[in-house]
Amino acid sequence: MNDLCRAIQIGRTLLSPTKAGVLRPCTLAALFLLLLSACAGSPPPSASPITPTDLTPVTLTFWHTETGPAAALLNTLADDFHKAYPSITVQGEAKPSEGDLLRQGIAAMAMNQLPDFIIADNRTIGEFARKGAAVPLDPLLNDPTLGLRPDERGDYFPGLLDVGRFPDLKNQLFAFPFDENAVVLYYNVDLLNAAKVDVPRTWDQFNLAARATTKGNARGWAMTPSAAVFDAFLFSRGSRPLDDAQTQAQFTDDAGVKSLQLIAALSAGGSAYLVDHTDAARADFALGKTALLFDTTDDLTAISDAMTRASSRFQWGVTNIPQNDPTHPVTAVLGENIAIFTPVPTRARAAWLFARWLAEPAQTARWARTTLSIPLRASALPLLATGAPTPLFQRLRDGFGDAIPSSRAVPAVENADQVDAAIVQMWTAVANGGDIPTAQNRAATQVNRLLSP
Repeated sequence: MNDLCRAIQIGRTLLSPTKAGVLRPCTLAALFLLLLSACAGSPPPSASPITPTDLTPVTLTFWHTETGPAAALLNTLADDFHKAYPSITVQGEAKPSEGDLLRQGIAAMAMNQLPDFIIADNRTIGEFARKGAAVPLDPLLNDPTLGLRPDERGDYFPGLLDVGRFPDLKNQLFAFPFDENAVVLYYNVDLLNAAKVDVPRTWDQFNLAARATTKGNARGWAMTPSAAVFDAFLFSRGSRPLDDAQTQAQFTDDAGVKSLQLIAALSAGGSAYLVDHTDAARADFALGKTALLFDTTDDLTAISDAMTRASSRFQWGVTNIPQNDPTHPVTAVLGENIAIFTPVPTRARAAWLFARWLAEPAQTARWARTTLSIPLRASALPLLATGAPTPLFQRLRDGFGDAIPSSRAVPAVENADQVDAAIVQMWTAVANGGDIPTAQNRAATQVNRLLSP
């Protein structure tokens, strides 16, 4: 079907009514090195069709928490979308924090004054979805004209189209990917070279690197216990923190035991040590006091700033977290996704059109370049390869492996923050010499109680 026919079909779909209820609601950076050349000669899937200009004009409102350059770019993208789709105007309103967005949203629900859509993290979106405010996106994703074609779905990096599914809500899709960040490993090149060890790609190599770089005033691994990082450990070992239905803890399995055994052994041997806050861990890394640090891709700027404050000149890099199988890596992703609230079919479809337009190669490349987030699609990579990259963006493109990690979302269940706290307490107890089975069982009991109906 040619683009004109597809455009006409989308226009008709936007205007047509639907059945009641249908519209209710490496690191991934490793892929840069592999695909910048591999995809450069491949044409991207065709862009979303242009909405006919005779569509009845609609103005959509949305809330977000972006600030600084990201907020400015988001406004620019909304203006650019209006140029491409003149009948749809998109107006954003920034909120100070996720908590403010959630509180104001709940108040707006009572007055029937919710925005048409939001850009928020999955846990905020989950709170709204459980209250019946969010529209399930599966009908839109699978719509014969508005939805994503098979070639378009295949262009998204593995797992990204599923990060917005909620197992506790019948595994429905309530969040569409937009601004994704991955758990990664930051490493001190100089310390690794001095110890004559390679950048760790497996957990055995990580164990060796942490021990080998513990010399003099330097220690191998600065640990700030984090549920998201522990989730990434489990994903990389072929497991997950919760079971498929997300009603029971699963971190007591073999992957959880081995992760905690590594923490215990390195802590007992002095190669790993606890740090109270991530800022302090970054400061230690910047001062050359530790060789290895787990953090997320969006913290690249914070680490670079810490290096500047410390006036450090050693070489450092960022890469995917160690894996059981480096040829099939997996990591945890966090970020801001898009949820649609409006139950009005034409408005919901217009909001969906904006969401999928933001994920097109040109837009996701612009967003990744500015925010250092993960580009959503392989066909965005040739666009990222053009022009002069910023030093931090260049760092994300250098020094990675040759396999594209799959994405796994951290749990967004009800009481997720308390689930996180139980995992952090378990990690901390083991690092301080506590018994692994005791710490696991205590945490699992707390989590299962929180998840019970």
